Amino acid sequence: MITFLTPELVCDSCENGLNHRYIFAENGRVHISYHKRVGGVWQVFYRMKGTSWYPEERVTNTSADAKYPSILVFRDSVFLVWHDYRVGGISNIEIFFNAKGLFDISWNLETRLTYTNSGGPGDNGYLPTIKENGGKLFVVWYDYRDDPTSNRAQIYLKVRDSVWGSDVRISNSPSNAWYPTFDFREDTLFVFWADNRNSAYNIYGNWGYGDQRITDVSSGYPDVANSSGKLLLVYTNSSSSPPRISAKIYDGSWGSQFDVRPSGRSQSDPTVVRDGRGGWIVAWSEDFGGDRDIFGVRLNSLGIITDSFRIFMLGNQNRPSLFVDENGYIHLTFVDYTNPLFPKIYYTKSSEPLNLREFSRDKTTKVKPITLKGRKLYIKGYSISGRKLSGSL
Repeated sequence: MITFLTPELVCDSCENGLNHRYIFAENGRVHISYHKRVGGVWQVFYRMKGTSWYPEERVTNTSADAKYPSILVFRDSVFLVWHDYRVGGISNIEIFFNAKGLFDISWNLETRLTYTNSGGPGDNGYLPTIKENGGKLFVVWYDYRDDPTSNRAQIYLKVRDSVWGSDVRISNSPSNAWYPTFDFREDTLFVFWADNRNSAYNIYGNWGYGDQRITDVSSGYPDVANSSGKLLLVYTNSSSSPPRISAKIYDGSWGSQFDVRPSGRSQSDPTVVRDGRGGWIVAWSEDFGGDRDIFGVRLNSLGIITDSFRIFMLGNQNRPSLFVDENGYIHLTFVDYTNPLFPKIYYTKSSEPLNLREFSRDKTTKVKPITLKGRKLYIKGYSISGRKLSGSL
């Protein structure tokens, strides 16, 4: 069994986790983003650990909520995106971005990424996630701008090289598309989300050939990771009783659905990262009944369990986020809801490194311009051409 060090408290009365990516680790440093209340208002914060924890840094200072930041560290800079209520409250939530150098103490590059405020109640962007590929920044979120009654969200993408490009609509759902996740395979961007166009929610994806239905079971909260060219897509399978974590592997075509770890207990909120050896690490909660712990497994390239772990703590833990650094250590953060009025974020890492075979930060994939083919959207050096820059594929 993979063992972990004693969890360390990162912050009190704070939370994160719906976008999966709020931890990043490399070069002996750990970076965590979260939101916490200041005077009754949620604000975005950041904290770094080297040999010890640095003081937390407040990223936003607004009179309205700012929540669910996603983090990326690249070329000695820290990048954050989050959704923000300052423009029009719950009726007009927008996506914001900020960045700084690793050891800078000020966050002075704040940028508003979306401008959907048409005055309707559906002008909302939620849960952005940021990643890097080929030196470019990619942000994906779900957005209600196309339905003024707020009943139908779509998935949107924004990319940046030297400047931010236009918002690009990825999904074409006649119903509701939300909770997106994404990764890259060679030169192709894969985006997945939960979609209820078939009455129940299924997982859909788009990698350049229109919306593709991936699951036939009732499923939600997907996450995906590329390892040696194979994608592992994980999700909560609500068709099973109790709900469990199921998965599919893509290696040019989709394999059959399988349960990540059969269990008689409920499983929820999975997240996945590559393990550095051609396989994956998957973590989730609710596998042990009333006292929820974070549990996970290590899978090989065939989806077979080769190891497992459990974080033993009193009370209820949920919303894990994972990262495997270049030395093979697993870094894990999660939210403790033992007192739901005052949630806490904890961090831990594996006691021993894994044996690495892949290069760090997914350098096994080719660094090419990202191309979303088949519907005339091309992303090359952040110049978007094809169908109108205003958005739809």
